[in-house]
Amino acid sequence: MEAIHLAYVLVFALLAVFVLQLRRRGASPAEQPARATTAHCPYPNPVLGNTLEFIRNRRRFFDWYADLLRAAPTGAIEAWGPFGSGRAVTAATPADVDHLLRAGFAGYVKGARFREATADLIGDGLFAADGRLWSLQRKLASHAFSSRSLRRFADGVLAVHLRRGLLPSLDDAAEAGRAVDLQAALRRFGFGTICHVAFGVEVAHGDGQEALFAAFDAALEISFRRALTPATWVRRLTKLLDVGRSRRLREAVGVIDGYAMSVVEAKEEARRRNGGLDDGDADLLSRFMAAMDGEDGGKLGAMFPTPAAKRRFLRDVVVTFVLAGKDTTSSALTWFFWLLAANPHCERRAREEAATGGGGAKGMHYLHAAITEAMRLYPPVPFNGRVAARDDELPSGAAVRAGWHANYSAYAMGRMRTLWGEDCMEFVPERWLGDGGEFVPVDAARYPVFHAGPRVCLGKEMAYVHMKTVAAAVLRRFRVDVVAPLASMEAPPAYEMTATMKMKDGLWVRLCRLEESAE
Repeated sequence: MEAIHLAYVLVFALLAVFVLQLRRRGASPAEQPARATTAHCPYPNPVLGNTLEFIRNRRRFFDWYADLLRAAPTGAIEAWGPFGSGRAVTAATPADVDHLLRAGFAGYVKGARFREATADLIGDGLFAADGRLWSLQRKLASHAFSSRSLRRFADGVLAVHLRRGLLPSLDDAAEAGRAVDLQAALRRFGFGTICHVAFGVEVAHGDGQEALFAAFDAALEISFRRALTPATWVRRLTKLLDVGRSRRLREAVGVIDGYAMSVVEAKEEARRRNGGLDDGDADLLSRFMAAMDGEDGGKLGAMFPTPAAKRRFLRDVVVTFVLAGKDTTSSALTWFFWLLAANPHCERRAREEAATGGGGAKGMHYLHAAITEAMRLYPPVPFNGRVAARDDELPSGAAVRAGWHANYSAYAMGRMRTLWGEDCMEFVPERWLGDGGEFVPVDAARYPVFHAGPRVCLGKEMAYVHMKTVAAAVLRRFRVDVVAPLASMEAPPAYEMTATMKMKDGLWVRLCRLEESAE
């Protein structure tokens, strides 16, 4: 009987909302609230908003939004969920993106919905923080990306992990004639390097690492989907009953917590033995621990007054930087190697430059251009945004009300003819080279792969050093043959629907040592 009663209540509620929506749509202009020009809204439903189309396109969300943004008259679209919830404006023009990330930065925050959707995974980490908590974390994190740190990363960390990990594993696969998932190998490499740089620990590959990766994948996918959709009574009920995705998330976060706290505990023990920070080369986690102890004047530590709160925050720091370094560079390199395989003339030119050294990681302009071009088409973070803290209007004229999401799609922008020309869907590294063959960047608002403004990615230069060093090492050593069938530019491999653009099912390749090949 209770179930029947609940069903009647839900039906009545839906009808009531439907009537209200119709009345609002039929109101006279005088009765309508004054507002700026609205962005184009595709497939609106008076009750369900854009929910049905979202469900139909949930497995190709980034391409669906790219199609909509290309068709939008002003390059911005508006969408919402059931009953008008979760309203969002998504932009894909440099002027709008510049406003969101730079000129109008102060008017946007991460917001409560994003924090609620990602709280189990990243808590108070840098990606979810706002205001003072964000600025203090960013200032501390910036020390890990100084020029001195970049040199140490290139000359030490990358060299060690290439020599001891990635290249020997690829050598073994090549010698055995065994197909290998290059994406998985690159993820393991990225995980090892970020743990070395951020936490001062070296990790060994094993079954435990695979379980940890699976946990991160599950938690990130669920959290990302939650960030795209408003919280509902169904989500709250599944969490209360510990079933479905809520249970999967809890179990995944349990595995992640176990790893993160083991890193924190090991670092605490090391600090007790060494007496804390003693030079300027401390890893990132040590710097955060020092801040927790009041060595930053007590500002950050005061926000987490109890030992339990401090340790929980340090756990959030570990998780945040694993997420920042594990999948972003590996995703970019995965698509880069696939694009080279699909464009042999580009592969030949990149290999020729890698073979000569090209002036080290700071040189190799063609390789830099090819990696940049790969990220134009397949940005590691394809979709991003924040929440309006107050009413605003974008340069395109789109209204953004307080509490609405304001997003931008780097994936869609890389596919805009208005920005990149008629060949925007083609892989053309040469578009980034000047007459002298040097790399020529463009404004971040046109190419927001690394974000822009106050929240611009701190690790941009380190990411390029990482990707160019790894790409050059692999190209010098191996011929990379994608296991058939090799998808074409017209029919590329599928991607996973998560926060980072991972290739679905990996990139399976066979490797041939160049000195043993016909080349």
